[in-house]
Amino acid sequence: MKERICCVCRKKDLAANRIRVCRQTNADGTHIFQIDHKGNANGRGAYLCPQCIPIAIKKRALNRSFKTNIPNEIYQDLEKI
Repeated sequence: MKERICCVCRKKDLAANRIRVCRQTNADGTHIFQIDHKGNANGRGAYLCPQCIPIAIKKRALNRSFKTNIPNEIYQDLEKI
């Protein structure tokens, strides 16, 4: 199994124990962000520990990981997990 690092606490764990947020790029260069529940979507991914979600929302940690502004809908969807 592959290990992944949480973008908030920087601890390693199995990818199956992480929540993945994925960025896909369209042909016109626009980005689509989504929560990848299955863990197999194409695109650049950032991983979060389930317990780090509130910190990621508060500090907007995904903006730093993807080096761009993430839509608020993604953070709202993370709150529901």
